[in-house]
Amino acid sequence: MLKSQNIFLRKLESTDVDFILKWENNIENWSVSGTSVPFTIEEITGFVNDEQDLIKNEQIRYVICLTENDKPIGTVDLFEFDIQNKTVGVGVLIADNSHRQKGYASEVLNVISDYCRNELNVVTIFCNIYKDNKSSIRLFEKCGFHF
Repeated sequence: MLKSQNIFLRKLESTDVDFILKWENNIENWSVSGTSVPFTIEEITGFVNDEQDLIKNEQIRYVICLTENDKPIGTVDLFEFDIQNKTVGVGVLIADNSHRQKGYASEVLNVISDYCRNELNVVTIFCNIYKDNKSSIRLFEKCGFHF
């Protein structure tokens, strides 16, 4: 299990459909995610129930949970995994504003970066951030990413 002091990461479960649908369809997140139309429950159900295999699908999503109560607070995605070039993209969503600015996203990036380097032998971890998303830019720079 991927974990740190305050959070742990787990794979998607079929019971996650409702909150994933809510998070994905939260219009407040669309400006940073590139989403322009709502997802259907069928699309989210299919995604959640699909085989989560980073090598086969070149992507995987983990649910970010608080260690103190197992409560899901967001997601972290690994995408565009290129085993030959040893690269992978990462994206983090802390879904509820009440859990933002508490250091959870930094913990997630540190845990997932260690996993990528030590278990996947990745050399380059990248992210895609819109230039006006200053808070995400600060987060990634704080965690050692370079613009």
